[in-house]
Amino acid sequence: MKYMIIAVFICLPLGCATIAEHAKKEAYERTMESYQTAMRLSDFNAVCNTVDPDEIGRKDCLKKYENVKIVSYDVLGISVTKDKLSVTQTVEAEYFFLDRYVVEKVEYEQSWRYNEDTENWMLQTAPPNFE
Repeated sequence: MKYMIIAVFICLPLGCATIAEHAKKEAYERTMESYQTAMRLSDFNAVCNTVDPDEIGRKDCLKKYENVKIVSYDVLGISVTKDKLSVTQTVEAEYFFLDRYVVEKVEYEQSWRYNEDTENWMLQTAPPNFE
């Protein structure tokens, strides 16, 4: 019985780490699903909420994308750091400007970082410069 209690106390931190990793992964999946939906709907209000304010302020973000309509948004590749706190995604987006109606395509990389204090994923790079 004594050894069983010791084994539980030894394994408990490992279980907690697994639970924390699972919660981080679920938060990532929810964030990516919400972000991708927002991009596909050209909901830049939601998109700008996920961008780290140190990268671009919310007002500047909204102003920058007020004339853009997203046609398609696809994740082409994902790379995760060993500590599982950062993710880089290669993304392709098709878009047009509301005043031009010519569809363009851009491929770019997004960097996401998990904030352990807030338990949220934040976009470390602003959405692309649509030109």
